[in-house]
Amino acid sequence: MNKTDFAIELARRTNMPRVRAMEVTSVMLSIMSEKLDEKEEIHFDGLGTFQVRYSPERPARNFHTGEPVMIPARYKVIFKASPHLLEEIKGKQETK
Repeated sequence: MNKTDFAIELARRTNMPRVRAMEVTSVMLSIMSEKLDEKEEIHFDGLGTFQVRYSPERPARNFHTGEPVMIPARYKVIFKASPHLLEEIKGKQETK
């Protein structure tokens, strides 16, 4: 599912015009991006938590040459699913 698909589904479930649903989706994603850029944690009950974590520089190997290389330090976005979401997914997999 992409951003447009999400907005269409939002419009369908809420009887909101598609244009308005696309605006709401864009604003929501913009707010999330801003808050993650500020290193804030975003928590949605029943869904999970988005957080930014620092990953320090670390050694690795070039797959093609086998040479040692250093992977630079960076920040990365992590999503941790809530126990409720994990149970829902697990339950649906077991019924297949």
